[in-house]
Amino acid sequence: MDSQRLGFWIEFIVSRSGFPSPQRLAAQFAVASFSEFCVCGCNSFKVSVPADAHIEPIATPSSHTGAVFESSFHLEPSNKSLEFILFADELGNLSYVEIDCNANSEAVPEVIQVRGEPYHVHRSQGLAP
Repeated sequence: MDSQRLGFWIEFIVSRSGFPSPQRLAAQFAVASFSEFCVCGCNSFKVSVPADAHIEPIATPSSHTGAVFESSFHLEPSNKSLEFILFADELGNLSYVEIDCNANSEAVPEVIQVRGEPYHVHRSQGLAP
């Protein structure tokens, strides 16, 4: 994944995913470094937010890590599903972004056109208020 595609996904997730606090999410992306770009076609990537960044976490800090937010869209014209899953680390900071097409059974298309708002949004109990 190149920097242009990464920038597209960050903007899309912040502005369109339905995340309840887009400003907090944008702040996390702004200070993060990115690595482990998946080569299977899913467009997923690791996010590393410095512990000393002094920004609000996206999730309640805990002793475990995991998924804290999910969002799914219908792609046009195929009506396939485009899914996002955001993970947080033990400090509550964004740690991974999973981007899949049809539950990771197909590669994410190069051109993204979604129909309307997400048809599925799930916020875990660990998501910061």
